[in-house]
Amino acid sequence: MKFAAIITTSLVAGTTAFQPTRKQNHLTKNIGGNVQVVPPVTRNDMVAIRSPFWDAFSSSNAKSISAGDYVVDRDYTVALTLILVGIWLTMFGPSDTSIDMLGGMFHLLFGAFIGMQTMRTRAVFTKDSFELKSTANKYLGVAPDKGLIPKQRKNYVLGTENKWRYDSFVNWDFFPSIHLPILVYFKETQTPKEMQKKGSLGLKQMDRRDNGQMHWFPAYANVKQLREQFEARGCSKIGPVHGEEFKKQE
Repeated sequence: MKFAAIITTSLVAGTTAFQPTRKQNHLTKNIGGNVQVVPPVTRNDMVAIRSPFWDAFSSSNAKSISAGDYVVDRDYTVALTLILVGIWLTMFGPSDTSIDMLGGMFHLLFGAFIGMQTMRTRAVFTKDSFELKSTANKYLGVAPDKGLIPKQRKNYVLGTENKWRYDSFVNWDFFPSIHLPILVYFKETQTPKEMQKKGSLGLKQMDRRDNGQMHWFPAYANVKQLREQFEARGCSKIGPVHGEEFKKQE
């Protein structure tokens, strides 16, 4: 009986402490004897309650950083494609061996990694430089960007800042093509020659030309916007964009 009385008292107290008023379309909350007005839940609040991780898959970015800066929209195509291939290999692999499972796990893990990079990294065009920055949000994908900060880790190949002047660009492109972008490529001369690394593919050097440092990153940013900004900022380009070699000039 005492337990039932305690439950009944708690329900009554909770009901009286949080009830709507008759004069206003607001809720009142009784906290420590002080009545506080609580605004009603709006439609935007309900959307946020239903889908707290919606912004993780939203391509629009907050462009409220320094005036004149342009933040390129995110693109999850590469990450989602890798994940879908991983699911297909894991569940419907063409062979009955463990190779399909291993290949599927690799694609799933790599796709998840690219997805995290897509949520975290932003391609930014400032007044005089192209930068790769990180969102300042503590939790990725929960809310729109609160701001952008320099990447905590420097360039993993050179150990330099992820910031390059437009006048140092030698070339830029998309591979295998702008219509099917997987990698974004550019070359710059800002990196001192003694620090430049040409890379290698087996016993062959990937870049035998002594005209700058190559850079590659996954196409986790909208390549059409990247192209527009590269051209608008005067970044040097050698030849046509991949995928438009045979396009007729208007």
